[in-house]
Amino acid sequence: MQTKQLNVKLMPELDKEIELVSKILHIPKVDWARNVLAHEVKKELEEHKSFVAMEYMKGNISREDLIKIVGRKDAQDVDFIMKKTKEDFKEAKKLAKKLK
Repeated sequence: MQTKQLNVKLMPELDKEIELVSKILHIPKVDWARNVLAHEVKKELEEHKSFVAMEYMKGNISREDLIKIVGRKDAQDVDFIMKKTKEDFKEAKKLAKKLK
């Protein structure tokens, strides 16, 4: 797996706290920080799935990115909702014309 590097400056107090936690857990600081960061990113994405779906619908993110973030099943659901919404909107326009 190809990795990217992220450099972060920490306040001395936070660095000491991370050092303490890593000693308690018997894992390197960097491994602990990586795991916590990964967990928090997944949590954030889970909390913002509807926002991600809206950005996809607006064309701001690709389908591939949508699948990466929400999973294939949820991406299919978003596609279904988009399709159904377009169909329903067309039907509503037709009914509105008939009522005029």
